Amino acid sequence: MRALVLARVLTLGPVVLAFPVGTIAVFQLGADRKATADVIAWIYSVGLFASFSTAFWPLPALRSWTIERRVASAVLLFLVVSYVTHLSWELGWLLLHDRIAAGRDAAWAYTWWAYIDGGDQRYATAPVALLTIEVLSVANGLIGVTGLSLWWRSGGRDRRAVLLLMATAVVHLYSTSYYFLSEIIAGMPNVDTTSFTDTFIKFGLANSPWLTMPWLVLWWGYGLVTRTPEATPRTPTS
Repeated sequence: MRALVLARVLTLGPVVLAFPVGTIAVFQLGADRKATADVIAWIYSVGLFASFSTAFWPLPALRSWTIERRVASAVLLFLVVSYVTHLSWELGWLLLHDRIAAGRDAAWAYTWWAYIDGGDQRYATAPVALLTIEVLSVANGLIGVTGLSLWWRSGGRDRRAVLLLMATAVVHLYSTSYYFLSEIIAGMPNVDTTSFTDTFIKFGLANSPWLTMPWLVLWWGYGLVTRTPEATPRTPTS
């Protein structure tokens, strides 16, 4: 399993480091804030999808894994990453959105402004619809953490945990679809559509895991809840 762990460190590591390193580059080394934000967007978007795909890589240690085990590994990684995102970046914005909007040139706020600049200006104006989406996301993160806790404490045998995790996937699909469609139908006034990176990477690809991975969560969860509890083994994330 070391190869899988290494693959995930190599794909998720740059995602974790992108924002603090980018902030240092802009505010201490004088790098261009827009160009740096574009680089962060590419690292974040490609890194997330790469990390979620690692369970399907042709690694020697995974040759004996069934498709169900590979999907379960990818799903659990996605859920952990998703809930961490809800309870860090999104919760931070929800609590500090007024200060973030007023702190465009502050180093501490660049973690959000790297996305706001070109990606979605709604995070600077905080409309009620977006606030509602983020409240749902944070609540989803709390519910998901509860589900994961039940899952690991029961060794993967608690159906309540699986149902909670599946419920969060449904919320992901709804809130992300609404997030995308509300902006697209309005003509994308808050996204810099003159920029390929802002439109298709920062706004598009960076948010698309929450529109694609939930389907795997539902498929995985359905397979578990239709078995008897005794036949539901714990599936590790690695």
